[in-house]
Amino acid sequence: MSLPEIAEVLIVGAGPTGLACALSLHQKGCRNITVVDAAETNANGSRAMVVHAATLEASSIGVAQSLVDAGNPTKTIKGYDLGGSGLVTIADFGSLKSSTQFPFLLVIPQTVTERVLGEHVRAAGIKVLRPFKAVGIQPDQHDKEYTRVLFESGQTVKARYVIGADGARSAIRQAAGIEFMDPSAAPSAPAASSESQGQVALGDVTYTTPQPTLLDEPLFIFSHDGLFLSAPMRVSEGEPSRTYRIVCGVPPNDKAPPSRPDKHYLQGLFNKSGLIVATGGRSYQDIVIDKVAWSTRYRARSSIADTFFTRLEGGQGGAILLIGDAAHIHSPAGGQGMNLGLRDAVSLGTALAPLLASSSLDDAPLQAWADKRRQLGLAIINFTKSIRGVAGGHNGGGMVWIGGVIPVPIQWSTLRSWGFWVLNRSPWLQGLVAWRLSGLGTI
Repeated sequence: MSLPEIAEVLIVGAGPTGLACALSLHQKGCRNITVVDAAETNANGSRAMVVHAATLEASSIGVAQSLVDAGNPTKTIKGYDLGGSGLVTIADFGSLKSSTQFPFLLVIPQTVTERVLGEHVRAAGIKVLRPFKAVGIQPDQHDKEYTRVLFESGQTVKARYVIGADGARSAIRQAAGIEFMDPSAAPSAPAASSESQGQVALGDVTYTTPQPTLLDEPLFIFSHDGLFLSAPMRVSEGEPSRTYRIVCGVPPNDKAPPSRPDKHYLQGLFNKSGLIVATGGRSYQDIVIDKVAWSTRYRARSSIADTFFTRLEGGQGGAILLIGDAAHIHSPAGGQGMNLGLRDAVSLGTALAPLLASSSLDDAPLQAWADKRRQLGLAIINFTKSIRGVAGGHNGGGMVWIGGVIPVPIQWSTLRSWGFWVLNRSPWLQGLVAWRLSGLGTI
């Protein structure tokens, strides 16, 4: 399959964000859409694992119910604090029923989300062209309103709007010369730098039996050095046992995890997590990982593009727009990444469709969209950093600083345990945590 010579909209990247953007534009009447991806097939990785209520509410692209049907709606998140509070309720999503038709956390692997979106894209008649790897961009010599996107194959596509949905290492962002760095980094830091926030190993696994009932819903284990998460996926017909997503923080003094952690490595992190203590000690000591369907590692970090909208130097060429991981990345704490990217995509369709319909050259709507999405990206980066700080429970020096001035000889993990004690006794606070995680009120 060859590339078209010209497209009004060229979406580079066919992950969940790129597919959602194509659907958003199609729903609003746009038909001259080309989607390309460098990979031969859909990615089999699955780092993202939840879809929040705000994302389902914002989905004007007709996929919300399909996602719910394919996922595991969950009303609460539990946690076990090894520092002393024991089992606590962290978030009660059922409290959101007056604000949304989706009062739950939808546990769904990114691969399934991508499959559902792909089915809707095919039903709409939108083709995804593979494998075509973008390697550069340049203004069109004959039409200043268009950009030429260069591909590794030697082909080019002339596009009026180029949407970079090609991930954290976005070729479109780099070719456009847009810097990508942690917003809290020093001004003198290299443009490509980003804040390291610890190593994480994760995988989709099955457990041996018997399994404690605690594992029937998402469960965090909080220890002095980090955290462990086990979240049950939807049971599919014909599956012999339930699959769980596990996310394991790697202790600071451990070596870097292997690129594809096997069950022995994951079991080691599992054993260090404190899950056996949380589930009753010896009576559950035979809880072990049976099989690993998929696993990976990553180093959590935060970065954001300087702008989500630009034209090439001198204002030449078509519009360059960034969404999803091409625009922002951050800690996975709170499951915000893919959700923010999907909402980027849907909102860009809303902003861009009227310009396509009218052939307007006014950049103001796109600049307004870009400014708003970047502010939301910055807010999410700060939010996930705060969650990461609470979850880690390790403050190095062993002292809490009040107002950044007065040192108090209290371990941060102890202070965290007090907070969990209060949280577990306040349905209002549990609802507030659910509200913040859900994205409702921000979109």
